[in-house]
Formats: sequence, C-alpha cells, structure tokens
Amino acid sequence: MPLYKYNTQHGIKWSAKFNYFDDEAQIRKTIFKKGFATRREAKEFEDSFLDNLDLRREQKNNPKEQVKTFKDVYDEYLASHKREDMKESTLQTKVGIFEKRIFPTFRDTPIDKITDDTIADWQNTLKNTKKNNGKPFSDSYLRTIQSQFNSIINYAFIKGYIKNNPLADIKNMGVKGKRIVFWTTKEYEKFAYCAMKHPEYYYAYEVLYWCGLREGEMLALTLKDIDFTKKEINIDKTFARIKGKNVITTPKTPSSVRKVSMPDFLCDELREYIATLYNPGDDTRIFFVSKSNLIKYFQIAIKEAGVKRITIHGLRHSHVSLLISKKYDIFEISKRIGHKSVKTTQDTYGHLFDEVQRSIAHTLDQLRG
Repeated sequence: MPLYKYNTQHGIKWSAKFNYFDDEAQIRKTIFKKGFATRREAKEFEDSFLDNLDLRREQKNNPKEQVKTFKDVYDEYLASHKREDMKESTLQTKVGIFEKRIFPTFRDTPIDKITDDTIADWQNTLKNTKKNNGKPFSDSYLRTIQSQFNSIINYAFIKGYIKNNPLADIKNMGVKGKRIVFWTTKEYEKFAYCAMKHPEYYYAYEVLYWCGLREGEMLALTLKDIDFTKKEINIDKTFARIKGKNVITTPKTPSSVRKVSMPDFLCDELREYIATLYNPGDDTRIFFVSKSNLIKYFQIAIKEAGVKRITIHGLRHSHVSLLISKKYDIFEISKRIGHKSVKTTQDTYGHLFDEVQRSIAHTLDQLRG
C-alpha cells in the first residue's frame, strides 16, 4: 500500500494510507495516518493494523472457550513478542515491574473480569504507596507501570480475550511531558571543579557531560574505543548489572551504535587519565567503577558546589541542552546522542527549541532594524 513523505517545520514526515474490508459493516474502508518519523514506522503501523485485523477474524471464527487469567495473557504476550530478541536488562526491568506492582493485584484475575473500576482502585493504591524513604512513587515510574499494564490489556483486546477494552475510560497514571532538569555550562563547571577531588569519577562525568553518553555506554568503554587520532569515541556496547553480575551487552537500540567526536581538551584529559591506569589492554574497561559509587560521588560534588540537584542522566540532558542553545540541527543532535529517531529527540527536548526560535526571531529583527 502507498506510503508518502511530506515536509513539516521539523523535517520530513511519513504517512500511511491503505484499504481494508470492515466485516461488520460489510464495506471497504480507508485508513490514513500521518506523523511517522520514518518510512519504516509508517510501514510497521500498516502491518500491525492488518495483522491485528487478521487476529480478530481468526478469533471470531475460532472462539476460545478457556478463560485466561492476566498471568496467562502476560506469558503469551512475552512469548509472542520475540523474547529472545529482548535485551536481558529490559526483560528484567519488565519482569520486576509486573512481579512487584501488577501481579499482586491482577495475577490470577480472569482477564475478562478486569474492569475500569478495578483498574482505578489499583491506580489509587499505587499513587498512595510510599517508598522506604517515605516518598511516593515518581510520575515517571507510575507512567512506566501503567505502560506495562496497558500492553497486556491491549494485547488481550486485540486477541479477542475481552470484548471491551477497560482502558477506554481510564486516565493513565503519571504526568506525561514533565520537563527535564539540566545544568547550564556554568553550573556544570562549578560541579566539575569540586568533582576533581575524585579523579576516577571526574573523568567519567566529563565524558558524560561533553559527549552526551548514557551511563551504561560510558561504563562499557574500553581502551580500543578511544581513537585519539580521529578524536572519537566508539559506542557499540553498554554496561549493566543483572542479577548481581556485571554484563556487557549490545546498546539500547541499533541507532545507539555510533561514533561521538570529542573536543580537544577532553582528548587531553582522557590521555592523562588513561596514563594513570595500570598496564591497560585494548579490552580493558576504562571506568571500572560501580553505578552506585558514580551516583555517590556525584551527589557529594553537587552538595559541595551548591548547584541544583540533577540525576546522573541529567548530564546527558545538559549536553543536549548545550547543543540546542548553540543552534545545532536537531538531526545532528539526534545522531550524536544515539536516539532511535528524530521524533524521540523532538518529544524529549522539543520545549528547549522554543528559546532557540525566540533567538532566531531576535536575530532577524536586528537584521531589519
């Protein structure tokens, strides 16, 4: 079926347009959806729609008599979504959320007995749950729980295990679109001055801030990943702690595999740091530190510097903010930080471009004046 590309103020977008036969209405209908970042995403939408249509027809012709529980559907969902292709760290996170936050309420509940009322009660329980430090769950964590729960309910609806989707009248937990917290370069420099007291961690923070790497990508770096001639860092793996063991795996997404250019001063700093390592080999991890200590010394330096608190991941946000403030193209920014698509970058950092637009308008105003 036809896939079309068109121009927008944020770059090229794709649309999908295709026909299908509505069995109930006994007429042919047309689906037209716009806003896809890539041709592949548009094609995936079309394929998914038609596959789900086939599933519904199959379910209608071969109704299942056996009542499935929420756990039954969960197991089937995992098996049908190429579990072997799912990163171990991603799988562990998913399993942990279901075991701790979802199964206690829904595990043995027949899938067709879950109503909007039971979901609302479950949401209220989670919203009122306190962590060990007495604080409630963050909006982002609640949103993640909700997303995992929705995936099972939506799958059950598509498969025909439930006639009506109970999520239709339910508002998702968590506040979507919460603005990120980051540092200006001035704030980072104040922090970095204090972090110098702990060199092993200081150089790690330098890489995170000036290159925009994810923590796992930085912790997985080996000596052969640093090309001082080309002044590049090669990203082709990530570090994770799974079931008490250190694991090096492939990056978060295929687009995460990339080469990131370094400023000259960072090249000099890394040369100095690597010179302090004892007889490192090409496959030696440069930053052989734990994530917990990375966070520990990060917070110590923040307190001493007197700057606002951000997370370790906030260094990556700060890097992107710096690039946006310098009016770099969003396509180049997306490529540098290894996002799956420009849409991901736009959705995450779109509000930061507002100031750039005002700056552009001011520059144009000066030209006319």
